[in-house]
Amino acid sequence: MTHWSADYGWRGKVGLISTPVIENAHVELARVAPEGVGVYQTFPYVPNFRVDATNIKRAVEQLETSAAALGSAGVDIVGQVGTPFSFAGGTGLEWAEDISTKLEKASGKPVALMGLSIVEALQERGYKTVAISSTYYSRELSERYTQFLEAGGIRVLTIKNWVDQKRFPDEESVDGRNLWYPASYAYKSAREVAAEAPEADCIIMSGAAVHTMDIIAPLEADLGKPVISSDSAFFWKILSLLGVRETSGGWGSLLDSL
Repeated sequence: MTHWSADYGWRGKVGLISTPVIENAHVELARVAPEGVGVYQTFPYVPNFRVDATNIKRAVEQLETSAAALGSAGVDIVGQVGTPFSFAGGTGLEWAEDISTKLEKASGKPVALMGLSIVEALQERGYKTVAISSTYYSRELSERYTQFLEAGGIRVLTIKNWVDQKRFPDEESVDGRNLWYPASYAYKSAREVAAEAPEADCIIMSGAAVHTMDIIAPLEADLGKPVISSDSAFFWKILSLLGVRETSGGWGSLLDSL
């Protein structure tokens, strides 16, 4: 095994623009990617950041600077963390596509947006209908997410957040968790939306602050259908852009398709 100090990232270096709060997409990608993929991160600065359209648009204003910094540092791929960044400013795909173009220009590197990666993964796999656990998203973001996916040709049969599912009494109490949530919330939530829409081609678990990677394969086994999360679609896109056609193993059907 190559010692990290010899040549970390010899297979490719990924620079993530993380959300303006502590989350662990970089740690999860480092677990999922095979040996030889290096993972780095930077942050936009938005004081008192919350997951809502106003704060996300404030963060978007800084993404080009973050992308330029990563490109200058020498990464091979730039990834933008945070699904709602792809639809906070618009209901179609144009907002996300414009961000992607600007980040590619700023960094000089290929770019993966987490939200846009979900649409691309669904289209690539031929899934036309979905049931969505929108986890900690507000109803406003859930509605925007529905419009975003449907603009990409994906029909949303049901979408429920954790307030809808009675895991929290209101949106304020969800925010009070400081974006840390147990995997059991995501697992049970996904099973509930799957039961509501048994005809769905695929189950979606959204939200990068939810640690989903360890529960995707068990969910697929239990539900008998594909499951895609924000992280799994994002990592699938990043590894595809790197030309890396494997993972460290056992992360669900989407990543197995590499």
